[in-house]
Amino acid sequence: MSGTKRHFQKLTMAARCVGMLAGVGVGLVAFYLAFVGSYAHDFRMQVLEEAPWVLYLLPPVVLILINFLRLKFFLGTEGTGIPQTIAALEMDDDDERSKILSLRILLGKMLLTTLGLFSGASMGREGPTVHAGACLVYFTRKIVSFPPYFIQRGLILAGGAAGIAAAFNAPVAGIVFSIEEIGRSFDKRNLGLVTVVVLVACVVCIVTFGNYWFYGTVDVSLGEWSVWVFIPVIAIAMGGLGGLFSACIVKAYPIVSSAMRKHPVLIPLGIGVLIGGLGWLSNGATLGTGFTQAQSMLVHQEQMEWYYPILRVIATGLTLLSGIPGGLFDPTLSAGACFGQWFTGLIHQFEWASGVEPQLVMLIAMACFFAGVVQSPVTAVVILVEMTNSVHATLPMMAGAIIAYAVSRRICTCSIYVSLASTYLSEKRGAELRDA
Repeated sequence: MSGTKRHFQKLTMAARCVGMLAGVGVGLVAFYLAFVGSYAHDFRMQVLEEAPWVLYLLPPVVLILINFLRLKFFLGTEGTGIPQTIAALEMDDDDERSKILSLRILLGKMLLTTLGLFSGASMGREGPTVHAGACLVYFTRKIVSFPPYFIQRGLILAGGAAGIAAAFNAPVAGIVFSIEEIGRSFDKRNLGLVTVVVLVACVVCIVTFGNYWFYGTVDVSLGEWSVWVFIPVIAIAMGGLGGLFSACIVKAYPIVSSAMRKHPVLIPLGIGVLIGGLGWLSNGATLGTGFTQAQSMLVHQEQMEWYYPILRVIATGLTLLSGIPGGLFDPTLSAGACFGQWFTGLIHQFEWASGVEPQLVMLIAMACFFAGVVQSPVTAVVILVEMTNSVHATLPMMAGAIIAYAVSRRICTCSIYVSLASTYLSEKRGAELRDA
């Protein structure tokens, strides 16, 4: 009997059932946020046609509301939620972990993410789904008894992994991300629980959505050898830009967070006005998750404006700094796809490379930019394969992602999520000292 199976079998039948029910809960959370995201997009499209000026006023108004609710009722819900999940793994005290993985945080994350999706801020839903999943699965320790190593890490990892997996219908990516980024280590004792919760959450999503590819099937081939010549160029550029983005966020976040506490209306207002202004400049393209734009580029091969990825990256950075709950995956991948269109235009200038498929270049650029920002190269490749069914692009994406990761590490020496987790823990300790 394998070690993983043996450790999972140590759980009582009640614990296994509760763990599976928690997986159902994570799947339903992912379904809810996906539904809200889709409805919010339709809402923005309708407003854009009938009263576009309203669309550009929404970000400042809603950001002020979110910040008020967060500071008043839901402290701990700020940001993507992945740094808080990582921070919970660093805590030794169960009471401290409970404060950032509570049902209050779960409720707040759902409510504020809903408002954020309707605000038009450049945010995804995977980060909040990770945090909500970790809260939900961690809560099960109050219902049944789990071994200590499950309570310390296993439940949190299982919830976080299920959140990623259910958000994108990408079970393998969820497990890989929990090891590569959230846990930063591998403990086979937790793998059985993580796998079961992930699978149950994904089954719930398949039942509710149907069996689907997140972006749709992207059929690419490796018939052109010339693409390999350009992979280092794409990877170095995207890794450098991703590392620069992360370094700027890591440096600016504590400053903006401190200013936010002193000026809880003025700072969200200013950031919201900037996000709305970027939306106006892009005719609404930078508002929302970026999923629609990425899908139109990848599947329908529509051409975006050349400035779209620049404005999208700026809008995403502003959204992260605002502290509202929201994810990083969707907008990062969307910007990466358009950067891929840039590189496609460059590559096709060479006659000997004119046969390189634009979709393949976009996938490589997406993997490289994501790996540069998040510094999780394996997750970048696995999640894109599971989102697009583009198995043939695995090798070039992996080659590019590894180079991009190495370049990014030279600019931003620590992962953005780990850095923000450290900032969160420092701010939390500072707040406790001020209250003492």
